[in-house]
Amino acid sequence: MSKTAAKEVTIDFAPPVAETPAAVPAVVEAAQLPVATEAETLSQAIIRMASDPRVDIDKLERLIKMQDRAQERTAQIEFDNAMADAQEEMKPIRANMENPQTRSEYADQAALDRAIRPIYTKHGFSLSFSTAEGAPPDCIRLVCIVAHRGGHRQPYQLDMPADGKGAKGGDVMTKTHAMGAAATYGKRYLHGMIWNLAISRDDDGNGAGGLDGGDDVESLAPKNAPRDAEGKLLSTYNAERAKQAQQWADEAIQYLNMVNARDAQEWRREKQTVEKGKRKSALQWLADNSPGQYVRVQQCYQNVTGEDLE
Repeated sequence: MSKTAAKEVTIDFAPPVAETPAAVPAVVEAAQLPVATEAETLSQAIIRMASDPRVDIDKLERLIKMQDRAQERTAQIEFDNAMADAQEEMKPIRANMENPQTRSEYADQAALDRAIRPIYTKHGFSLSFSTAEGAPPDCIRLVCIVAHRGGHRQPYQLDMPADGKGAKGGDVMTKTHAMGAAATYGKRYLHGMIWNLAISRDDDGNGAGGLDGGDDVESLAPKNAPRDAEGKLLSTYNAERAKQAQQWADEAIQYLNMVNARDAQEWRREKQTVEKGKRKSALQWLADNSPGQYVRVQQCYQNVTGEDLE
């Protein structure tokens, strides 16, 4: 019987080494990993618990309340950050109107809206105005809801007199006009409170003065208006007529601030008409007598109607 030679077998006990594909990075930077918010973490936990039939309903309800509070905190933080960013962009707004009774300057609603609406909408805010009960007698309570895309809503309110009384206590408007005036003024004041607005008399040196009674009211005239060597407007009328022009403009502005666009347009047609026996219309007389006062009326008319006074 022949013997068969034994074969030598070599066994490698080392574990196989897995090849790592070159296209897969060995390390993922932490910045690339999404970070779950508190509300998202709670939402995931609620989903897991809701799918378990053995879950304690009371615990689930408490978890849902925790999620609601977490979402409110997140929305509040987004609201506050957006408010800070919006206010940082809002610069002082030039006063473009005057109250002839109080001799004070202000920026009207149209001027405020042009200046701040593009900013606050860019940062995710929207405004809604309404009235509410609880105002003192002869007042209206104006409410503004400031809503943000993140979900937070902040109410602001202001009580405004609506008795139709003027600065000296006399009746200067009907109850209907008084209600509208109170709402208009209230919206303007609420804008200032919400956005912490500042109203400026200066316009980069271009002259917003002349409205406090002590300065030259003609500073509002066009830049190409004729002036003397001292810079004052040349006029063919005396000081008494200049005073009449200012009074006429004050009354016109007071009226335009209380009416709607249609009434303002009818007022313009009337003031552009040359009355029988006269050579000029009222507006032409104002423009010739005091270009600065004409500009004041023109600005007010534009704010009410969106049209030019010409």
